[in-house]
Parts: sequence; C-alpha cells; structure tokens
Amino acid sequence: MKKTKRTREQNLGMALGALASRECRSLQRALARHNDHHGGIHDARRSCRRLRSLLAFMAASLDPQPTAKADKTLRQLTHSFSGLRDAHVAARTARRLAAAHASTITPVLIQQLEERSESLLADALEQDPAWKDRRSKAERIAKLIDALDWQAITPSLAKDALKHSVRRMKKARRVALEQREDEAFHLWRRRTRQLRYQLEFLRRTRHIAGMKKSYTRQYGSRIKQLSLIIDRLGWRQDFQVFLQTLDQLSASVEITALRTTLAKTSSRTAKASAKRAADLQT
Repeated sequence: MKKTKRTREQNLGMALGALASRECRSLQRALARHNDHHGGIHDARRSCRRLRSLLAFMAASLDPQPTAKADKTLRQLTHSFSGLRDAHVAARTARRLAAAHASTITPVLIQQLEERSESLLADALEQDPAWKDRRSKAERIAKLIDALDWQAITPSLAKDALKHSVRRMKKARRVALEQREDEAFHLWRRRTRQLRYQLEFLRRTRHIAGMKKSYTRQYGSRIKQLSLIIDRLGWRQDFQVFLQTLDQLSASVEITALRTTLAKTSSRTAKASAKRAADLQT
C-alpha cells in the first residue's frame, strides 16, 4: 500500500509538470500566431496566468528561487501586453454596449476606438516584429519550468497551496466589498481566477493519478461557481477599462456628453455586478 501511495504522490507532481510543459507550448503557439494578433495576445496572457497558477504549487519547494524567477518573467510578459489588451477590450465593450442599446455609442466612436487599438498594435509590432523578443522570453520560461522539480509536489503540498489560494481569494473579496474600489475588485477577480485554474489542473491530475473521485467531483462544482463570479467581475472590469479609455481620447462634444451619461450609470453597473458576484460566493 505504501508503495502505491508513493507512486500516486509522484504521479500527481509529474502530471502537473506535464501540464505546465503543455501550457508553455500553448504560450509559444499563441505568440507565433500571425493571422489574429488580438486573439494571440488574449491566449498568451491566459497561458501566462495559468502557468503562474501552476507555479503556486511549487511555492513550498526547497529551492524557491527558480520558481520565483519563472513567475516574475511570466508576470513581465503578461504586463507587456496590458495596454494592447485594454485598447482591444475598450473597442469590444463599445460594440457590446451599442448592440444592447445601453447608451448612445455611435459608429464613429467605435471606429475611433478600433483605430486606436490597431494603431497601438502596429506600434508594438514595429518595436518587436512578430513578437520575436517576447517569443524568446517564452522559450526561456519553458526551460525554467521544465527544469523545476515537479515530482516534489505531493498531494499534501498541493492541498496546502489550494488552501492558501482560498484564503487569498476570501481576503480579496472582503477588501473589495469594504473598499468598493476598482483595483480591489480587479484583485478579487484575479485571485478567484487563479483558484479556478488550480482546481482545473488538480481535477485533471488527480484523475490521471487515479486518486479519489470525490474530490474531483467537488472541484467540478466549485469551478462552475468560480467561473460565474469571474464572469460577473469581468464585465465590471471591461466596463471600467472602457470608461478609462474614453478619458484618454481627444476631447469632443460627443465624448464629453457620453462620459457624463455613462458616469450616471457606472456606479449602478459596478454595484450590480459586484453584488451578483458576492451573492455567488457565500
């Protein structure tokens, strides 16, 4: 029995390492995409976040320095696309609002936001053609992650990491509901998303390692709940990015009037999204 237990413990960590290697390849494919840069940016940022959630399982390792280095590089790569992603989200949100007749958003404004997004993308590609520098960074990340001792992650260490993520998420939720500030809500969403990623990875690896199915079923139910919270907070975040982008556009009568109108509904929209998210996490 002890031999079987040790094998399963080793399999859990090795399976997590295999998933990390697979995610590294997904990151590299996303950066190599040429026909859909915005989609590639979205997928690359998602892979970076998923990899960081996997690295959180390594936090208790005996040699945390390589893990910290890989995490820092992933964070830098994610942030390097933040401006481009925000510009694209602002244009997408404007189209959604216009389609829902939620506000007076004209085709001219949507075009302005889309042109701004494409202009920022063109400038970024001129500075880093075909994301050559970023792809080199992704290759370095893959080497760092492949060299980690994934086999050292036991079920007990994974469980401790999961509990740590739960505590961080609950703290972020409490702070967000107390402060009611955009950055606090954004942190709550990030913490919730990391926990969801970790549960998704553990559900897959526990199945591969032949471990108890009861936890696997519990993880599936929890993942659905967390996904709903992320969606609620995601719309709130997209709306705030849209408003912030409006402030960066050249002043005009149309934009000034729209900003005034949206300011009246912004608070109600933010409160409603936060309340729905809070109701889901009890």
